[in-house]
Amino acid sequence: MALSKVNPNFVSQLGRRNLIINGDMRIAQRGTSFTSPASGQVTCDRWVSGIHTGTGAGNVTQESDAPTAAQSGTVFTHSLKLQVTTANTSIQATDRKYFIYKLEGQDVAQAGSGQAGTRYMTLSFWHKHTKTGIHSVAINNAARDRSYPMEYTQTTTNTWEKAELTFPVDTTGTWPTTNAAGMWLFFGAAYGSNYAATGNQWGAGQKYGTANQVNNYDSTSNSMQFTGIQLELGSVATEFEHRLYGEELAACERYFQKFGGTSYATIASGMQPNTSNAKFHLSYRQEMRSAPSITVSTAVADLIVTDRTAFDQVLSGLSGNVAGRTSAYLSAQYSGVGATGRGILLAVKNGTTTTLNLDAEL
Repeated sequence: MALSKVNPNFVSQLGRRNLIINGDMRIAQRGTSFTSPASGQVTCDRWVSGIHTGTGAGNVTQESDAPTAAQSGTVFTHSLKLQVTTANTSIQATDRKYFIYKLEGQDVAQAGSGQAGTRYMTLSFWHKHTKTGIHSVAINNAARDRSYPMEYTQTTTNTWEKAELTFPVDTTGTWPTTNAAGMWLFFGAAYGSNYAATGNQWGAGQKYGTANQVNNYDSTSNSMQFTGIQLELGSVATEFEHRLYGEELAACERYFQKFGGTSYATIASGMQPNTSNAKFHLSYRQEMRSAPSITVSTAVADLIVTDRTAFDQVLSGLSGNVAGRTSAYLSAQYSGVGATGRGILLAVKNGTTTTLNLDAEL
């Protein structure tokens, strides 16, 4: 039987090309609406709001508005939106406002950043902005002492358009290849002159865009939306890599997981060694990037220890916890009564929607 030659164009369409997790903005474990989020707030999973210095504020939401199949040749169901609520018509030198995506070093190690040779990466995405004109994105290393700004254009106001940007892999600088941040990606809304540099070239310093960047914060009528964000090896932008919802959620849960959310939802099981303390073992759904921080979304008193029969006790504390990358030991305090040495559950108090949150974000 004769062997057939594989079409290289077909090979380029195979899976696991996109280095971005949740580039289509479907996953939003922390919520779908954020009013004037603080800098560093994760909005849609893996996407961070960055607002530093200066006036101007905006709300961030997950939207069901996205390019149509006729426009994009595929189907997107969600986008990430910034709606300006307080204008800043005079951007100062130190002002910067953007969305950030941080790639784990292990995931982007294949690019070979910091090593000799000619290699390329390509960033593609859909954008819909009120402000027409030139906008900026930038690649930075984790130390933010190497940067590569790039420009794209919004041609028609409030219309979905696609950008495709190819850039050479940096051959100098420090680019971690561990479970720490290896590469930062910035989508700019407004930048001061301290953070602008010449486009399409690698340079030193913390630069997030070019001097041609429009000011998306100059009116409360302005908004910005993004979806279909893909970063891949090579000099050609391929079609967006859609993954199963469960796969994408699992990838997001490497960085953030939550348990509970409804009345009496069980979070963990354990035992009651005495009348005012219970010990629990919590197994994670996915191995996490690092040992996570453990917090409660509302108040500790919205959690209970219960035997699901005659014993429900509101927590007064949740301290002495020990977290690993696959499981955690939880220690709950309360003013308890009843027998000791019995099996018991950590659960959500009736009438509340609190969650126990595990955070290992970069």
